[in-house]
Amino acid sequence: MAKKTFKDKFQRIETKYVISKETLADLLKEFEAYMAEDEHAYSTIGNLYYDTPTYQMIRESLEKPYFKEKLRVRTYDASPQADSQVFLEIKKKVRKVVYKRRIATELLTAEQYLAGECQLEDSQIKQEIEWICERYGGVQPMMYILLQPLLSKRLRKLQCADYH
Repeated sequence: MAKKTFKDKFQRIETKYVISKETLADLLKEFEAYMAEDEHAYSTIGNLYYDTPTYQMIRESLEKPYFKEKLRVRTYDASPQADSQVFLEIKKKVRKVVYKRRIATELLTAEQYLAGECQLEDSQIKQEIEWICERYGGVQPMMYILLQPLLSKRLRKLQCADYH
């Protein structure tokens, strides 16, 4: 696996909107003069969310609490293989501020680690992942979401529009 540089911690303000395909088309037309496709414009993002068998984490999230968290494995590879780079991510949200903390590893290693079959190099983020798993009494893969976002170098506020 080729090592790529990445940020392992970051925060942002996140606001999401549900819009129709027609509204998306209108927005893209309106923003066309401000947008330039970059090398990631049509990248695929795969998210494998971990949760309890009763979906405790997502149920708590849907209640719109002051604080919520998710655990996922994220890839930017359209067809990930066992040795593809993935990120074990903790996504925490306090009000509208999102904090992400992540560890880069290979897909097979991430799956084995979350199944309790191997260990990762010790780090603060690894300890936080283990705390989440312990807090929820064990988690397992529960939902896979595939996105194909439209990104822009110049208009960073319009970060992602899932057009499928």
